[in-house]
Amino acid sequence: MGLTITLLIPSACSLKKIAVRQATGFFAESRKVFEQETDLEIAETSIASNLKLLEAMQVHDENNDNLNLLIAEIYSAYTLSFAEDKMEQAEADKKDGEVERQRKRAKMLYLRARDFAGKVLLPLLDTQDLSSMTEQELQKRLAKLDKDDIAPVFWYAFAWGSAINVDREDTQGLSDLPKIEIMMAQVKAWNEAYYFAGAWLFEGVYFGARNEMMGGDPVRSKAAFEKNLKLTEGKLLITQYFYARTYCIFAQDKVCFDKNIAAVLDAPADVHPGQKLANALAKKKAERLKRRKADFFIE
Repeated sequence: MGLTITLLIPSACSLKKIAVRQATGFFAESRKVFEQETDLEIAETSIASNLKLLEAMQVHDENNDNLNLLIAEIYSAYTLSFAEDKMEQAEADKKDGEVERQRKRAKMLYLRARDFAGKVLLPLLDTQDLSSMTEQELQKRLAKLDKDDIAPVFWYAFAWGSAINVDREDTQGLSDLPKIEIMMAQVKAWNEAYYFAGAWLFEGVYFGARNEMMGGDPVRSKAAFEKNLKLTEGKLLITQYFYARTYCIFAQDKVCFDKNIAAVLDAPADVHPGQKLANALAKKKAERLKRRKADFFIE
C-alpha cells in the first residue's frame, strides 16, 4: 500500500515541470499586453525582466518546445526593438565606441535567441550545427519537415540572420546567409503570411541592405517589401521603416524614402491595435531616420 501511494505522488521535478508548463501558457497569453504598450521605457524594462524569469523557468524544463520558442521570439523582438535601436541612436550621435558596444550586444542577444530556437529545430533536422551542413543537405532535411514546424524554422533563421546583419564584417556569418535564405524560402512555402509576413520582410532587408557587389538585389528587395505590405495591409509600420532604411537608401531613391517615412509618421497610433508597441517603435526610428536623410543621400 505504501509503495502504491509513493508511486502516485509526483516527484518534485515533475511538479516543477507542470508549474512551468502552466506558466508558459500564461506568459504566451500575457505577451498581448506587452504588444499593446506604447511607453517604450516601460516596455523595455518589463520585457527584459520577464525574459530572465522565462530563462529561469526553462532551467526546470529544458525540453519544453513552447517555452524555448517563446524565449527565442521575445529575445529576437527585444533585440530588434531596443538593442539595435540603441546602436542606431549611437550612430546618429556619431559615438563610434558606443556603436560597437551595442553592435556586439545585439549580435550576442540574437545568437542567444537563435540557440533557444535551436533547442527545438536542431533535433528535428538531426544535427547539432547548421553551419557545418551543406546547403543541399539543409534543403533535403527541411523537406522532411511540415508546416507544423514553421515556428522553429522561422525563429532560428530570423535570429541567425539578424545576428549576421548587425555584424557584416563576420565573414563566416556572411557565408551562412544562403542557408538562412533557404530556411526563409521554406517558411514562405508553408505560409507566406506567418508572423506578419516576416519572411518577406526579412527578404526585403536581406537583399536591400547590401550593394549588388556584396549580394544585394534591389529588384528582389523592393518586390519583397511590397509583398509584405500587401499581406499586412501596411499596418505593421516597421516594414515601411526598413523599406526606407535599406532599399530606398541603397537605391538612392529619395521619393521612395520620403513616401515610406511619411507612411510611418502619418499613420494613426492605433493603425494596428494589437501591435501598438511595434508601431510606436517604428515611429521613433522613422523620425530619427528622417532627421538623418542628408547623411544617406548624395546631392
